[in-house]
Amino acid sequence: MSAKYYTHFIAQQDGAVDYSEYRGVVELLGQPTASNDDREIARVLASNFDLEERDIQVLQWHQLH
Repeated sequence: MSAKYYTHFIAQQDGAVDYSEYRGVVELLGQPTASNDDREIARVLASNFDLEERDIQVLQWHQLH
């Protein structure tokens, strides 16, 4: 099941000097189990972007209806 979210987050792989900042609507290939847990959202984002959870810093998010 997928869900659409407005997200604002930073992705930076371990050891990298640069980071990427993302804003916008993303369709995630999974739905977080806890609707207010930033780490769970980071886990799902990381999985979708082929990164580690620790590489994602969630700044803002909410599910679109």
